[in-house]
Parts: sequence; C-alpha cells; structure tokens
Amino acid sequence: MTDEKKIEHLIEAFYRGDTTLEEEKWLADFFNGEGMLENGETMFEKWQTDKMLFNILYDPSRVSPPKDFSIRLEKNLDDHIRKSANPKSGSKIRTFYLTLLSAAAVALLCVGLFFANEIKSKRDFVADTYTNPEEAAIAAEKALLFVSSKLNEGLAPLGKIKESVQKTNEIINENFK
Repeated sequence: MTDEKKIEHLIEAFYRGDTTLEEEKWLADFFNGEGMLENGETMFEKWQTDKMLFNILYDPSRVSPPKDFSIRLEKNLDDHIRKSANPKSGSKIRTFYLTLLSAAAVALLCVGLFFANEIKSKRDFVADTYTNPEEAAIAAEKALLFVSSKLNEGLAPLGKIKESVQKTNEIINENFK
C-alpha cells in the first residue's frame, strides 16, 4: 500500500473510530513531521484540515488562541465580577419573570390534567354496557321515559303562563278587528 493510500485509509478509519493507538500515533507523527511522504512529496492540500485536528488533539501547544482572546477574557471576567458584586441589578425583573413563568406552568399543568381527565371520563361514559340488543332497547326506553317525565314536571308551571298568553292574544285580536 502506498503512503497516500495508507494515510487515506487511516484517516477514514480514525473518523470511524476504528484506529488503534499506534495508528493514531503514526498519523500524529506524520502530520507533525510536515507531512512528507516517502517519495519526498509534501502533504496534499486535502489533508490540511486533518493536520489541524491532529495538532489540536495530540499537541495542543501548537494551537494558538485568537488575537483578541485575552481582551475578551478580561472583559468577561470583569463583567462577571461586577455582576457578582452587585447582585440586585436585574434581580427584580428576573424574579418577576420567574414568578410569571411558574404561574404559567402551573396553569398549563392544570389545564392539561383537566382535559386528560375529561378524555378519560368520556371514554368511560361511552363504553357499551349491553351485549344483547333487546336489553339495550328496553334500557333506552326506560331512560327516555324517565327524561320525559322529568321534562313534563319542569314544564307544568309553564301551563299557567300559556293560558295567560292565550287570553292576552284573544284580547289583542278582539281590539284589532
């Protein structure tokens, strides 16, 4: 196997997680040694990203931080220290939002539980209780008779109102003729 094919094979195996420690060490040494092949050619352009990855993984001292890293780090530390020294800044707003979010979560939970209970109770109510159609018809007839009797009881007081409305209509009709 030529060096180029061997390197490609090892890189593919590395990304699949199939390389041994010795193979990874060989790749790291290859990338740290300026990528010279046995025939004297230099590393191909397509392996430059892999070289950077191996430098980060196996020799972090060769990786340099961004130019403004120390400035950004100092600024973030100063901001953190300033916020720690004055913990009350923004705490009222944060407390308000936390309270509001907590109340919304409780309300959402209650609504969810209500609908879950409603769905369960409807499922239980609709369940078929009769296997014999004749028994079901008799039970339905009894239920309808019960509803009818209760409805008639409720409408009985309206009979007097109906009589007074009829008398009123008769009087109105006599006056307009």
